[in-house]
Amino acid sequence: MFHLTTERPDDAAAIEALLDKAFGPDRHSKISYRYRNAAPPVRGLSRVARADADGRLLGTIRYWPIEAGGADALLLGPIAVEPSLKGRGIGVALMRDTLDAAAWMGHSRIVLVGDIGYYARFGFAPAAPLGLIMPGEKPERLLACALAKDAFAGVSGVLAPRRSVRGGGLIAA
Repeated sequence: MFHLTTERPDDAAAIEALLDKAFGPDRHSKISYRYRNAAPPVRGLSRVARADADGRLLGTIRYWPIEAGGADALLLGPIAVEPSLKGRGIGVALMRDTLDAAAWMGHSRIVLVGDIGYYARFGFAPAAPLGLIMPGEKPERLLACALAKDAFAGVSGVLAPRRSVRGGGLIAA
């Protein structure tokens, strides 16, 4: 069994190790990391799954502030689960918990780079028909989810990193 908690600063090393294990050490060369390096993750949406027995980190999810056609949005990812535990509901729990939290915090637009076969169950659909573009990324892998009615109405164009106006630390929601 596992439980979800907010990411803590002392989780950083375990998260990095899990991400390397799940995606490989070359993961930093992916296009989406250009957006993630521009600002810290959004406070309150960076969550981890921990083993009930010993508190060991089993999964992680983060969100980053971006602009989608000039409008505020969130970039989801990475989400990772200990490879030996895939299929046990950890990723699904992280997704559902944080999507609910994002909506509750007033966020209305989320994009991610991933496979539609996995993310459609959470309300994600191809972003290209909305006119959203992440330069250098395969259009079929860019997905979008509206957390509010008509969230993407009138929103189209190139995704851009958004920087914190306050400097370091997590960006408040």
